[in-house]
Amino acid sequence: MLAASAFVEALRDLWGPGLVFIVLCGWLVRRAFRAARNESILEEQRLREAIGDLGDVPPPGETGSSAPALRPAPSDPLSGADVRGASKEHLEAMTRLIRDRESVQGSRRAGVLWVRSTATHVVWAERRAPQREVICVAQIDSGKVVARWQFG
Repeated sequence: MLAASAFVEALRDLWGPGLVFIVLCGWLVRRAFRAARNESILEEQRLREAIGDLGDVPPPGETGSSAPALRPAPSDPLSGADVRGASKEHLEAMTRLIRDRESVQGSRRAGVLWVRSTATHVVWAERRAPQREVICVAQIDSGKVVARWQFG
């Protein structure tokens, strides 16, 4: 009987800290859900700014009768691109690289969505036909492309 009363007293002593722990866990989970929701909203806004309104794109489950037509790309690959944070030297080297690739491959013009650069590298996103986006990276040294990669 003595052991049972000691157990009840121990439970009574832990009731307050246990309740505080449960409330703290609930608050943290709520904050995590709120942060995830805000991040999702920000990602959607960034995507809409980068590629425009998605009203004409069917949801993933629906298949349209035909793919939406791509807009003709302007003569300048950088027109309409977000070039904040890109150096002029890197923009010139990247533009030469895109034009050389298009002349050699005879491919359609790619639309550049955004460009960013560091001291030695330039990174940009291209929209290529049909509805394909590619991330390209080039290492620049003295205005010349030393190495390049593409993902997507």
